[in-house]
Amino acid sequence: MTLKRKNLIILFIIIISILIVLLAPFGYHVDLGPGPNSITAMLWEYSTYYSFRYLVALQYYIQFYIFRIVILYAIIRFLGEKLSRKWLIILGVIGELIPLILSIPASLILNSDGENFSPIIISIPFLLLFVIVVAFIYPKLYMEPEKS
Repeated sequence: MTLKRKNLIILFIIIISILIVLLAPFGYHVDLGPGPNSITAMLWEYSTYYSFRYLVALQYYIQFYIFRIVILYAIIRFLGEKLSRKWLIILGVIGELIPLILSIPASLILNSDGENFSPIIISIPFLLLFVIVVAFIYPKLYMEPEKS
């Protein structure tokens, strides 16, 4: 395979990765208090009360999505052959577990009105599925066909 084709494949995967990190939902936000449940992505949120709201997660949920940026960096390192497939998948799994691990203990804290202070965020594993596809399909994209 030519270097140009390999670079185009890498560029395409990086663009798709950025779109998934920014636009794919990372969690189902379960509010145990009086608030609405919602599906949350980095750039938008769909709530049962408010319909679509934009840039909400950037303000309030940084601790839940910040590891998605780390996964994006890991994908780029994997494409540059500086990270193994095993570590890419491990980071993908950790990235999907972080919202749940952070939100369950935080949901036990009550505010002054006796309501839950923080929601539980259940991960939606779009990014993990993409990481697995990239980890197993990408090396096969640029393998030379066998000559007979």
